[in-house]
Amino acid sequence: RASRGPVGRGGASRVVSVRAAAGNRLRGKKEYVPTDRVASLQNEGAYAVLAAANALEAKGKDIVHLEIGQPGFPSPAHVVDAGVEAITGGKTKYSNPSGNPNLKRAIAEYVTRTRGVATSPAQVVVGPGAKPGLFFPTLALVQPGDEVMYPDPGFPTYRAMIEVAGATPVPVPLRPDGASFDMAAFRSKVSDRTTLIVLNSPANPTGGVMPREDVEEVAAIATSADAWVLSDEIYSRLTYDQSEGATSVYSLPDMKERTVLVDGLSKTYCMTGWRLGWAVMPEALAARTELLAVHSYGCVATFTQEAGVAALEGPQDQVDEMVAEYKRRRDFVVSALNAIGGVECPTPAGAFYAFPDVSSFGMTSKQIADLLLNDGGVAVLPGTDFGANGEGKIRLSYVGDMDTLKEGCARIAKVLGKLSSEDDADDASKEKKSKDDSSYIITPDSSKGNVGNAMPVIGGGGGGLGANMTWEELDEKVNTYPMDRKFQAIGEGGQSFIDEVVALIEKALGRNVPSGNVTTRPSKKGKYVAVNVTVRLENGNEVLEVYGALKSCESVKWFL
Repeated sequence: RASRGPVGRGGASRVVSVRAAAGNRLRGKKEYVPTDRVASLQNEGAYAVLAAANALEAKGKDIVHLEIGQPGFPSPAHVVDAGVEAITGGKTKYSNPSGNPNLKRAIAEYVTRTRGVATSPAQVVVGPGAKPGLFFPTLALVQPGDEVMYPDPGFPTYRAMIEVAGATPVPVPLRPDGASFDMAAFRSKVSDRTTLIVLNSPANPTGGVMPREDVEEVAAIATSADAWVLSDEIYSRLTYDQSEGATSVYSLPDMKERTVLVDGLSKTYCMTGWRLGWAVMPEALAARTELLAVHSYGCVATFTQEAGVAALEGPQDQVDEMVAEYKRRRDFVVSALNAIGGVECPTPAGAFYAFPDVSSFGMTSKQIADLLLNDGGVAVLPGTDFGANGEGKIRLSYVGDMDTLKEGCARIAKVLGKLSSEDDADDASKEKKSKDDSSYIITPDSSKGNVGNAMPVIGGGGGGLGANMTWEELDEKVNTYPMDRKFQAIGEGGQSFIDEVVALIEKALGRNVPSGNVTTRPSKKGKYVAVNVTVRLENGNEVLEVYGALKSCESVKWFL
């Protein structure tokens, strides 16, 4: 197997692994060697945190769960009745691979009604959840050498499906409130190899809803680049402050023929366990996507499809009541988080997630999330579970009842309040010296950027992505250049320290940093300041150069 084709990304290490496996075979052993196609796949962070929280609960620790996007309401009664009736009525046989005709008709009518674009059943492919609607069209549209743009932070499946398809992931950072792409960065990343653009509005993890003008600009760029758009609209009905709801790119003029619209029943109708979603796309693409269904899951359970028809065609009162209740819970959670010193939480306009900024505490997102779980007994997700640009943020879901949310926010306030009350200088100094395994990666090359023998990275340590890798190996696996990256430095002083940090980074890169790319925030006591500098990096060496400059500066108490 190792002799087939050239050695590509990760290929050299794979050849070594294959040789080691061959040696073991001579000793009577059989070892599995992952292919390049799956070697970089990672679990969803939500499942990993849930497992850790469950393990603590098994030991007797009380945990408040805010990590999972599981609707807190039951499936509507008429939907349950339809599913039960279908089972007792004998609808337990094979069905059409692309979906039962009655459900495809109901979906087409629903999309026509909600998006304002005539849609036919032939455009619909039904799947067990919405993920096949993301994965299969991607497999049918892109190939090695193609580039796929997607939001970062964003749903982890986006990068996974791009890598499995053999295309090049192109992460695009979001604007500070998480509502949309940083459109300047988006424009800069479009290339003649851009084949597919992934949208998600309302968004996971930010809850952001893209302004109509941004959706229109993405549509115009996609048309100009002759690219496809895959629009993940699983939270389309969960919007709170827009009378017209979220703008669907599918509804814009001339976009129907180059858009894959993905939606489902899990979030809107509280049917996560029913596993029922769909994708709408041009008929020719739908025919190819159906073949992927044929050769994978075969078909979706017939009785769940009957329940889906009942959901789409039946009463919508429960959806409206649920959205109103989520809005009430959102308002409480955002207010409670913003009352915590050092936390800034934008108000999400959709979905059911809050994505507060906790970078002022001088710890990584992973360290904050671990601290909240182990010390505070509240499970949240680190922002880096959704991409490198999620650093400094945590995600929590407000689907739970108000008592759960009040207890969870109180625990968060207690833990972070202790951090704020401790001596910032001592904490920063300890953090800088400790080089905690979860935040640093050891590399044998100490010549680049005067970084010594340790290099802070996102997601290293703990046996996951980054463990036992050199910086170059990890950088090649997770980063795509050019890319925008935010660096943070914390230290004493006011404008003089800010100017010093900016000057250090400019010297390391050999170019100026635009003033608009620099933001600052004082610590709770006002003695220290966090300086955030976003720069465009051309290669991994520039990451090392910047870190080396910050590490060598005595004024910098901690950097990220």
